[in-house]
Amino acid sequence: MADAWESYRDHSFRRVPQRRVTSENAALRFINETGFCTAFSAGLGVPCLREAIEGRREPQLPHHIQHDPATVLTWRLKDSLPAKGAVYYGKVLAGRPSFIALELLPCFLRLRLSRLNYQQLYQRGTLSRCAKLVMDVLSRNGPSETRLLKLATGFAQPKLRPEFDRAMQELQQNFLALKVEERYDPFTYVWDTVEHRWPGALRAARRMKPGEAAYLIVRRYFEIAGYGCERSVGALLGIPAPLVEAASRKLEREQLVRRAIQLAGRREPLTVLSSLLDS
Repeated sequence: MADAWESYRDHSFRRVPQRRVTSENAALRFINETGFCTAFSAGLGVPCLREAIEGRREPQLPHHIQHDPATVLTWRLKDSLPAKGAVYYGKVLAGRPSFIALELLPCFLRLRLSRLNYQQLYQRGTLSRCAKLVMDVLSRNGPSETRLLKLATGFAQPKLRPEFDRAMQELQQNFLALKVEERYDPFTYVWDTVEHRWPGALRAARRMKPGEAAYLIVRRYFEIAGYGCERSVGALLGIPAPLVEAASRKLEREQLVRRAIQLAGRREPLTVLSSLLDS
């Protein structure tokens, strides 16, 4: 049974040679089809673009990644697709670089972006000082390079780099800021606020109810992944456990999934696509 479930993932995650991603257009179709995926990190229970380019399950990274065609193409796509506004890109799934299809972006924003502005989050102690200073600069000056952000926030000293890097990851995970460009001569990142870069998606997010947003994401997850532990799904996608449970119960009523499936060797019950259990 478990082998059949993994074969389902092999097909939907494009971990088979005949379905591998080979071009920018194919990558965009893959992201839109899956709804969300990591860029480089395989084995997390969600699709991975580099894995789909390889066309095989959890390929090992070579020692010299600059000579790995799948890594090189993924690296190029993480620049070109977001630059065209075709996808959202940031460290948003388990803190890893990830893509989100535009169809589901309002859902993630509704669930992950606080109703409070960043100043209020800082005042409540839920946003770090460095992250707050970065948002001050981006909100005031617009898109900015990493070096200029470090100088403007007072975090240019090498010993402060870890704190600055943590702040940039914090802003990405909370959908407050994102990387919008990589420049190579000299190499640097350009950052902007989500509010400035994705105003339409934000407006759509504000019209959604949390339960609706969670349902759409969780449904897509099970349609693509086939099975999963609800607790782990919530942690991976950044969705509160009660919303994952409510979405899964609705999917069960619709007979798309079956819940509380016990599988030998697993401590926690799984939620599984009904079609996988019936086949």
